[in-house]
This record gives sequence, C-alpha cells and structure tokens, in this order.
Amino acid sequence: MKFAEFEVDERAGALRRGGDRVKLQDLPFRLLVVLLRRAGSVVTREELRAELWGRETFVDAEAGLNTAIAKIREALGDNADTPVFIETLPKRGYRFIGTMAGLHGSGDPGRQPHTPDLKARPALARWRFAVGVVTLAASALTFAVYIAFGSNPDRVTIAVVRFHNETGVPDNDRLAGTLTDAVVVALADNPRYGVIGNSPLLVTERIFQDVQKIGEALHADFVVLGQVQNGDNGLLTRAHFIRVSDQKHLWAGKIDLPTTDTERVLTKAVSEGVGIGLSRSQ
Repeated sequence: MKFAEFEVDERAGALRRGGDRVKLQDLPFRLLVVLLRRAGSVVTREELRAELWGRETFVDAEAGLNTAIAKIREALGDNADTPVFIETLPKRGYRFIGTMAGLHGSGDPGRQPHTPDLKARPALARWRFAVGVVTLAASALTFAVYIAFGSNPDRVTIAVVRFHNETGVPDNDRLAGTLTDAVVVALADNPRYGVIGNSPLLVTERIFQDVQKIGEALHADFVVLGQVQNGDNGLLTRAHFIRVSDQKHLWAGKIDLPTTDTERVLTKAVSEGVGIGLSRSQ
C-alpha cells in the first residue's frame, strides 16, 4: 500500500519513505494498516480495539490507541490539529484522509463515493463475495486464536498499576501516566498476556499495600508497579513485577530519565523483566 511518499509493506511489517525504512513499532504499524485498508472511512475505537487486541484481552484501549496514533503521526510527520493523513473523530475513532496510490480522489471525507457502472456490477458482486469470504475466514481465525490462547493454561493476566509520581512535582503526573500507557501497550502486544490497565482500582496512592486487593478484585496473576522518583542526576523510574499469590517480587528494574527514547527503553526493560519474572515463577 502506497500513499504520498510512503509505502507500507505488510509482509515485512515495514513502513518506508522514499525507500528508507521509518521506525514504527508493531502495534502502531498494525493500526496504520487497519486505517489504510479502510481509507476514507471512520474506524471506530471499538473496532480498532477488537482488531488490535481481540475481545478477550483487557487493556486500556483508550490510552493504547492514543499512544499508537501519536506514534503513527510522529512517523508520518503528521499533525493532530491540521492532519494530512490521520483525522481524529472525537469520541468516535479515526480516519485515513490521505490519497492512496492507484486510487482516484483526494481521500476527502466529504467526497461522494463513486457509483459503479452497470456493466461493472458482476465484478462488483464477485468482489463483495470475496470480501464476505475473507471476513468469514477472519472470524474463523479470530476464534482459532481465542481457542489457542484464551483457553491456554499458560496465559497469564497482568494488571498494570498507574506509575506513582513520587517527585512532589505535579507536572510529572503526566509523565507517570505516559509511561504507564506505554507499558500497557507493550505488554498487550504479547498474546500470552491478558493485560488490565483501565480499572479505577489501578489508580491508587498506596501501591505497595494493595497488591493482594488488586489481584483478588481483577483476577490478576501478576501486577506491574512503577514509580517516578527524584534521582541524583535528575529523574528516574522504577518498575516491579510482583506475583499476587505471595506478593513476591520476581523482577525489578531502574532507569535514569530522560533517555534518548524513554518509552522504548522502559517498555523494553519491563517486557524483558516480565519474561524473566515469569520464568522465575515456574
């Protein structure tokens, strides 16, 4: 799929600009593909949640989608206020408004759809039949994925508590929230994990005293806790991976802030830490 100076290679999972690869994480890339496939049409947030995470994964879709859209806009050089590619429909969803290569029209949402010629109707009917078959196959695949993972005894449920701002600076509340969202999105990308990040219970001031309560209320096997703190040379963040059953810390890590790519460094560390923690819990 091509638009403007960009090309999306679904098979390679790559976004390219003028032949050069543009850095884009897996989840934002898949979100971009969904929007491109339905260029000119509104894709609701609920549809995107089902497409990207499935209906059996409990994740903070609002935060996850916001973060993923921001990543896409950064990669495309787009602007939320004056979009060229990705338009936000408040409380509804998103729409790709750029021009797809090989398609007529500007992608303007106000443009009236082309009415097919009568002679083209047989081909149109075949196309609709093909779409129906693909949709049915996709539904079957979704069910198969659920059977493979949803009923898998190795699948674990992880609750991600909002990172706690311990700096005493209110402006760092936003940073704590952004880091939490990034961790939720990164963990939700793994089909082995059922991730919970949108429960009011996860926004608490007593994070180290509520692990058992969180586990029991949300039926979570593990909890991720995080803190933003003052360090010797600036800010730092700590993350902890805790087993609910005995509240044992299976992994903990510390990252000094800021780094050149804080979210990427943190999510990579936490994702690897969760993997290490799960291996220790066996």
